[in-house]
Amino acid sequence: MNIRQKKLIANIVTVTVLTVVMIVGFGNIKNSINRSEGIRAMHVLSKEVFAFREKYGSLPSESYVKEFIEQTDLVRIGVLQYRAAWIDYGSEPNSTILAYSQKIYSGFVKSGYVVLWLNGKVEWIEQKNFDNILNKQQKTQELQWIQEHFQKLE
Repeated sequence: MNIRQKKLIANIVTVTVLTVVMIVGFGNIKNSINRSEGIRAMHVLSKEVFAFREKYGSLPSESYVKEFIEQTDLVRIGVLQYRAAWIDYGSEPNSTILAYSQKIYSGFVKSGYVVLWLNGKVEWIEQKNFDNILNKQQKTQELQWIQEHFQKLE
């Protein structure tokens, strides 16, 4: 091979490597932005839920929450699971999940859940930790309802 051919091959390899790095990088940046936007949307929802609670003394219904999400175009929140109907009066606010939304990502950004706690705090929890917390809080009635609801969707 002459020098010209070697330079051409080196340039092709360099461009290919840089392209792959850019694609992977931008994919992870997109996932990171989507995750932060999901958290921001849950903060907006949190403000509305607790403003309702302050005004009326109880948590809003699931239909109220879903309508609010539609009206405010909180699309990054994803599929919301709202648990107010399953929370007992007097539940510990710092350890009770009020609402959550699963976020599935590939790449460097790990999949997990955006969680709204009963005390109003919003945070990101990885899948394993979330599953342990939710399993401790779910009761038989809630699990049966979820199972029946998903069977109807299939």
